[in-house]
Amino acid sequence: MTKAVILAGGYGTRLRPLTFTTPKVMIPLVNKPVIEYIVDYLAEYGMKDIVITLNYLREQTINYLSKRKDLKLSYPEEPSPLGTAGSVKNAGITATALVIQGDNITDMDLRKVLAFHKAHGKLVTIALLPVSNPSLYGIAEIEPNGMIRKFKEKPFPTECFSNLANTGVYVIEPEALEYVPEGRAFDFSKDLFPILVAKTEVYGCVVEGFWTDVGSRDGYMEASRWILAKKGFECAATADISDNKIWGDVAIGEHAVIRQSVIRGPAVIGNHALVINSELHESVVFPRAVLDEATLNNCMVGEDAIIKEAEMCDSILGANCEIKACGCKGGGEKKRLDIG
Repeated sequence: MTKAVILAGGYGTRLRPLTFTTPKVMIPLVNKPVIEYIVDYLAEYGMKDIVITLNYLREQTINYLSKRKDLKLSYPEEPSPLGTAGSVKNAGITATALVIQGDNITDMDLRKVLAFHKAHGKLVTIALLPVSNPSLYGIAEIEPNGMIRKFKEKPFPTECFSNLANTGVYVIEPEALEYVPEGRAFDFSKDLFPILVAKTEVYGCVVEGFWTDVGSRDGYMEASRWILAKKGFECAATADISDNKIWGDVAIGEHAVIRQSVIRGPAVIGNHALVINSELHESVVFPRAVLDEATLNNCMVGEDAIIKEAEMCDSILGANCEIKACGCKGGGEKKRLDIG
């Protein structure tokens, strides 16, 4: 059975202020933490021996996953951040391992990736997915047999020589980690793969299916839409909803209360949230947040936040914040709000 490694030590800077209080892998995604989707995904392929590399606010993740008696979980200590490859070396991997990023939500076929890796017999396989904007990712150019002949991390648009993106899903042999120095930060994409590509030890397996990085608001919302589309309308039995107009794919969490509101999906209302006389369009409200005469469009609202008589668009509101009688509109990719 292949061991799995989840790289979950990042600070989640692109989702701040949400990640000031919660590690990225514990951010709720359609009312359960991101990390639970990933461990469930791996378990579906029989991978129940899972190493999770944690650093930032690691206790929250460990405490949450302590309930998973069906899995063998371990959490190596890192004296300092060691980068992606350094973290895997620190974990003491001694056999073939599948590595996945802690912000990956995907349904790619891991059996195909593992079989491809076994067939070519080299040190590394990278799962590659065709994308429309390759400049956002690491990209690879492959030979007909899958050997990667060229690899570049996040090129400028004018430098893109391929549309095959590095998904952050790898199969590695322990011998690959011999090229990783002890005790200092070392990254797979920036440091290790260029070395191994030059030695013709890296192959790319082209996959299909859904894949996104929930470490950005756009990726998070894309994952939310994908999950909601599979579920349709879902309302917890303990939720209390009345006199509302609700359209589309909407998930309503445990003990949520919704009154005289308009909700247009895809949208998520978290556990114990309160929504009164409000409108939500393509937005996500985290647990225990309160919306009273609020209008949200393409927003993420952190846990325990309060929004009263306010309108927000294209914004991220941090935990425990309070906004009253104002309008907030994001600029560029997103607006981050962290005020109390």
